[in-house]
Amino acid sequence: MSSIVKYIGLIAVAAFGLAGCGQQKTALIQDMSTLPQSPGNIGPMQEKTGKNIPPRQEIRLGFLVPLSGPDAAIGTALLNAATLALFDSRDRRLVLLPHDTRGSAEGAKTAMTQLLKQRPDLIIGPLFSASIKAIKPMAKRAGINVIGFSSDYTVAGDGVFLMNFPMEEQVERIIRYASDQGYARYAALIPETVYGSRALKIFRATVASQNRDLSTVKFYPPDSQRLVGPVKAIARYDQRHRNYIREIKFLKSLGKDDDFAREMLEKLKSSETIGGVNFDALLLPEGGTMLTTLTAWISYYEIDSEKIKILGTGLWDDKMLFLEPQLYGGWFAAPDHRISRIFLKRYAHTYGRNGPRLVTLAYDAVALAATLVRHSPLPDFSAEQLTSRNGFLGLDGLFRFSPSGLIERGLTVYQVGPKKFTVIDPAPKSFINRDRVKLLTIKSGQEDHSTAAAPAPLPANDERPFPYNPVQENSVTNHNQ
Repeated sequence: MSSIVKYIGLIAVAAFGLAGCGQQKTALIQDMSTLPQSPGNIGPMQEKTGKNIPPRQEIRLGFLVPLSGPDAAIGTALLNAATLALFDSRDRRLVLLPHDTRGSAEGAKTAMTQLLKQRPDLIIGPLFSASIKAIKPMAKRAGINVIGFSSDYTVAGDGVFLMNFPMEEQVERIIRYASDQGYARYAALIPETVYGSRALKIFRATVASQNRDLSTVKFYPPDSQRLVGPVKAIARYDQRHRNYIREIKFLKSLGKDDDFAREMLEKLKSSETIGGVNFDALLLPEGGTMLTTLTAWISYYEIDSEKIKILGTGLWDDKMLFLEPQLYGGWFAAPDHRISRIFLKRYAHTYGRNGPRLVTLAYDAVALAATLVRHSPLPDFSAEQLTSRNGFLGLDGLFRFSPSGLIERGLTVYQVGPKKFTVIDPAPKSFINRDRVKLLTIKSGQEDHSTAAAPAPLPANDERPFPYNPVQENSVTNHNQ
């Protein structure tokens, strides 16, 4: 039986819960950080070299998250989700060892020192990149792999695997899909943030790989009061408004008795521009209130969303968008959220409060560990096991780790509507197609939504860092990602 099939069984339990779970809530949040070191429990590296070693009675999962300080709520929610996965696994050998990193590098070092005394077989966490950097050499010396939650891809590798939602895959997926539908000229409004710089890099590369045109890119600061200039510029509003003024003057010059002039003036009453923009698809890698403010200005400056396809990332996976008519018909790529939403409801029912979106990451990390040892007498959390080419099915759909420590996900393309997100291109069920090398070309006769325009020059070597973490919802201004 493949690892994918084995993982499905645990995910079904995760979504719907176990019979009698309501009577055992206390078992889900037990603190095992004071579990004493077992003298007879040899470490993971020594164990592999031994012979005739009996089955392990205990498999220890270190869990490093902030349980105090400003990020304690996130850390506690992650621990809650992890304990749900531990309960769902029904594997009595699994023991969770939570330690408080306090959300800092120094706190992570202290927590890691205490954790290593308990000889963990795998380390799950930390949450932030600085904490991962702090414990990474300690984990390497101990021969223990780490599954961290940071969105900072630079900390991956050398024994660290990142369980997160990579924005790069989301941008690539949505641009490739839009290109396949015939959209040929692309523009983007990019935030002046680290997230924006990364989005721009993959956006440029993907548009080029599809043999499509990059018409224009405009940047905006992370300040909702300073969005008018960039939106107005990408809409070419001033030029289109001048065209409108000239046309109005010309029509009026024809006189009141001219039927054609009267008809055209009536049609132009509801507009302030004439002429279109020089793109047919616009990427908005933004979310939350900043996205809704952007779309309001986009509508105001007459970028017609019925003619221009608005594209987004997983940050759009927010029910708030049901109240934004300007985004109806827009497309975005994100993990399949059918199972994760069911799990989030279960989490709220179990703990009496909603959990942040990233709690599914903690569940999947523990569920993955349980899957890898389910039919094994000894734990094997080696890189070879963690990077199975077949991948695994988690709460957020298909995923796998690459040898570099980065995660690859199978993504769904959704369309925004007034009441729901409609799946218009489902996530792949396996990584087979992704592993095939394809030569993607524009087919003759393919529908082309573009308008004739030459690409505008792009800023060279744009390096505009600004702290922003789309995954850690409650820490978007935290420099320690």
